[in-house]
Amino acid sequence: MTSSRSRRFRNGAMIACCAISAALRGPAYSAEPSFTLAESIAAHAGFSPRTNDVVAPVSGNYAAWIEGSRLLIATAPTFQPRDLVATRDGVAPSAVYASPEGRTLYYTRGAIQPAFGPYPANDSREFWQVDVQSGRTGRLATGDDVPYGQPVFAPNGQSFVAVKGPVVYEYRMEGERLTRRALLENNAEHYAAVKLTSLSYSPDGSQIAYVSWRKAAQSYVAILDVATGKARYLQPGIFRDVSPTWSPDGQELAFIRVPGNWTREYRFSPRKQGAPWRLMIADARSENVRTLWQADAGVGSVFVPYGIGSWMEPNIEAAQLRWTASGHIVFPWEKTGWISAYSIAVKGGAPRPLMTGQGEVAQPVVSTDGRVVFASNVDDPARLHLWRVSLGGGQAERLTSGSGVEHSPVPLANGVIAYVGNDRGRIPNRRMLLTGGKSARTLSNTQSSARTQQVWQQFVDTEVVPVRAADGVVTQQLILRPRVAPPKAGFPVIVSAKGGPEGRVSPGNGVYTALGQYAVTRGYLFVEMNYRGGTGDGIEYRLPEGRGATGGSEVKDIEALALYLRGRDDVDGRRIGIMGGSYGGYIVSLALARLPQYFAAGAHLSGVSDWVTEMKLDQRDEGGANAPPESMQLSERMEIEALAFRSSAPADIAAWRAPTLITMGELDRSGHMEGIIDLGYRLLEQGVHVEFSIAPEAGHVGPRARPMDKVFDFFERTMR
Repeated sequence: MTSSRSRRFRNGAMIACCAISAALRGPAYSAEPSFTLAESIAAHAGFSPRTNDVVAPVSGNYAAWIEGSRLLIATAPTFQPRDLVATRDGVAPSAVYASPEGRTLYYTRGAIQPAFGPYPANDSREFWQVDVQSGRTGRLATGDDVPYGQPVFAPNGQSFVAVKGPVVYEYRMEGERLTRRALLENNAEHYAAVKLTSLSYSPDGSQIAYVSWRKAAQSYVAILDVATGKARYLQPGIFRDVSPTWSPDGQELAFIRVPGNWTREYRFSPRKQGAPWRLMIADARSENVRTLWQADAGVGSVFVPYGIGSWMEPNIEAAQLRWTASGHIVFPWEKTGWISAYSIAVKGGAPRPLMTGQGEVAQPVVSTDGRVVFASNVDDPARLHLWRVSLGGGQAERLTSGSGVEHSPVPLANGVIAYVGNDRGRIPNRRMLLTGGKSARTLSNTQSSARTQQVWQQFVDTEVVPVRAADGVVTQQLILRPRVAPPKAGFPVIVSAKGGPEGRVSPGNGVYTALGQYAVTRGYLFVEMNYRGGTGDGIEYRLPEGRGATGGSEVKDIEALALYLRGRDDVDGRRIGIMGGSYGGYIVSLALARLPQYFAAGAHLSGVSDWVTEMKLDQRDEGGANAPPESMQLSERMEIEALAFRSSAPADIAAWRAPTLITMGELDRSGHMEGIIDLGYRLLEQGVHVEFSIAPEAGHVGPRARPMDKVFDFFERTMR
């Protein structure tokens, strides 16, 4: 940074970022970038881990997936891919669903812009069906008539249900027309329902199990009769009953019972131990409910769902149980301090772990040959690989390995497994095919341009570096390094902090990987940061002491990373910048407020500033128990809020001096303009150089491609 630029920042000039700089300053070395930031973002487009999973019918006779503007299908036995739908109007499919009868796919296009102020919602969604044999398509619904959420199909595929708010709708095809009817009648016991989740049809299609979430934050498992529209609740109580799963014969229903004092819950409530959770079995006819098994006291007594990865955060509402044809139930348990999969016989007995070792399990599915396939980071902490195990016993078998990441297994016919994987954390996620656990091939007939292929080949591999903090916590840091020799002073560095914080970044699966791959061509070393509080490394890592609003202990991982970078011969320790969105914005604020000696600049993207404000506004805008409840004693609530403020950047704002970019979408309901305004004015008042980029039309974090050029331009101007 030049002396004139330093003087300008000390004077506290404010720049309103209304336009993108037309020309960026050149790198500190002679090599020119061989692709643009827009090309890097485009090369990652269509490979989002939230949209690129494979879907298949129950028979597994085909696999289908979205790739860019196309819907592709691969049919047994060869599973050779072909285009099924290719849109040409610029509106790509956004989600695809497989009907269980194996002949029909449904997909959605378009999006909904929510109502804001005096303006109505702008709903451009469309719902289509396509015959997998002929490729014949038909548009079934538009706008508000499009099913909300994920359709749940009847076993015969002739109808499906979807939820909007506390109402279940059944959809049926009548000729070329899609009809809809509400199934739940207005009755007193349904009035207190806030939302409905986890719908699943009984094997004969006559009943639907679901979870009814209530106003007091507990939940009940219920059975809905499709013909009459009437619901029966299974032993409703003060618990959270979740994840209902039918037995293969439809006579019984398994679910998880989670106890907890929900009236005193808030976002950072301690949850390491508590009243043990249970596996319950209900008779679907008599409604009698019994306990099949209860967790031990101590570690593992609090139920924790599966979840590893930046897109696989633990979600108690997702399906957690698998009831197999052999009479076993597969479920998650954190008994050893690591989330693993266990199997228990429905007739009773002790549960058996399907995987052991230091690492966690996610996404278990039962393949067509009766074995369980799952993703795990056992033996490779930074990466997910696929494993397979028999319910009859024996050691788990590792199906994939190497420096890439493999996840999201889908069972197909003849024991074939489709999954999502990347190449050395470099080539973006691709759909892959595993046959007999022996060989894998890319499940794609991608028509990516020659230019996109060239960009992929120029991406650098991801280096994984474990970094130990002063208190002994080890985090997995992902580093993208330029291929050229460093300048004499070393590479400048951009550190990116994920949001969450429950998820994690793994090679090739970071939130800002596209920016990182471009940044290395401009002479930056790019770090995708993991910090304590995420999944995949055990209970002590996931629930560390003093996390977030209870102390900001993540700062220890930030400092450990900064010291590691300063110790590298190829890094310029005076030019380390940090960026992050959502909870990652909180990480940025901790870095700049508590560790100002290490960071030259920061980009705070739709992030957290003051935890007291954040938790209250989250509760207002998103619902849920975010803030300490009003029912607490005033003295206890004040103590919690005082600690939350001390854990936030404003408590240490006087030390913040690095130039800062602050972005926010005005429609954001997870981040909040009130917090951003407060943070911005505090910084301006003490003369910090602050730039603002406010997007009036954007939601949380905003369109990823749009702020990235502004973020990179900001680092170019403040760290060159």
